[in-house]
Amino acid sequence: MKPKKIFFVLAALFALNFTSHAAFVIAPQSSVSKNEAVDNSHLSYKDQIRVAQMKTFISLTPEQYGKLRGEKLNFFGRMAFRLSQHRMKQMLKSNDYGDGPTTFDKIGWLLKGLLLGPIALILGYIFLKDDDRELIKWIWFGFIGFAALFVAFLLAF
Repeated sequence: MKPKKIFFVLAALFALNFTSHAAFVIAPQSSVSKNEAVDNSHLSYKDQIRVAQMKTFISLTPEQYGKLRGEKLNFFGRMAFRLSQHRMKQMLKSNDYGDGPTTFDKIGWLLKGLLLGPIALILGYIFLKDDDRELIKWIWFGFIGFAALFVAFLLAF
C-alpha cells in the first residue's frame, strides 16, 4: 500500500474510534425523578427528562462513566467523554438562559435584509422556523435600511 493510503486508513480508524466512544450516553430514565425535571416548565415532560439526564451525565467523572459502561475508559474514551460533557454543558447553558439566536445570527440577517431587501424578507418568512422568528425583526431592520438607501439613490439621480 502507498503511504498516503495507510495514513488515510489510520486517520479514518482513529476518527471512528474517537467518536464511537461518545456515541452512547448511559443515563437510565429511572434515575431521574419528576422533581429534577420541574425547573424547565416551558419544555415538554420528555425534554425535561432529557435535560435532567444531561445534568446527571455532566456531573459524572470518567471513572464513574466507565463503571456504568462496564469497562475502563482508555485515553480516547476519556477524551470523547470530556468532549461530550463539554457539548452537553453548552447545550444546557443555552437551554437554561433561554438563548435564542446569537448576535452573529442577528447581524447576519440584518445584513441580508440590507443587501437583499424584499428577497431576504421572503426567504426569512419561508425558511425560519418558529424558534428563530425573532430574526424576522432584524430582517425588517435591514429592509428599512435597504429602502432608505434605495430612496436616497433615486433622489440622487
